[in-house]
Amino acid sequence: MNLEEQVQKLIDGAPDVESRMSVMAIAPILQQVAATLPQTTYYICQSSQGESVITTLRHHRQPDLEIKVIYAFIKVEDISNFDGGSLATQSAVEVPVIQLLFYLLAFPEIDRVVFLNNSKNLNIGKEISRQSLEDSISQKLKPDSKSQLPPDVC
Repeated sequence: MNLEEQVQKLIDGAPDVESRMSVMAIAPILQQVAATLPQTTYYICQSSQGESVITTLRHHRQPDLEIKVIYAFIKVEDISNFDGGSLATQSAVEVPVIQLLFYLLAFPEIDRVVFLNNSKNLNIGKEISRQSLEDSISQKLKPDSKSQLPPDVC
């Protein structure tokens, strides 16, 4: 499924008109970010309850500083090779990249998605943070100052 089809599926799956319009508004940013990644689908780990596995990373010198990430793999086999096999007991599910980016916005408990695009070196990935995605969206949705009416115009 290409990126346009993924976006359309996300729009079609919105529960109401307002949500559909919101997804349509952010769709260009989701597509732009997704286009920087080499895959259109990734594998993520799920718990036995069907929830995405979120990994908490803590700074070794500042244990109060932590981020919560979802790891996204290009091959299902990469899961068992990652971090000494720590995720190997989890089930894997293939997820469209647009949906992963949407998860990042929709679930505040996720700080980043780390896309592990090189099966030969799973220590290097491309991180996309919720903050950077939100910043891109707010920049895109910010009203154009030139098109705004002056404050004295009714």
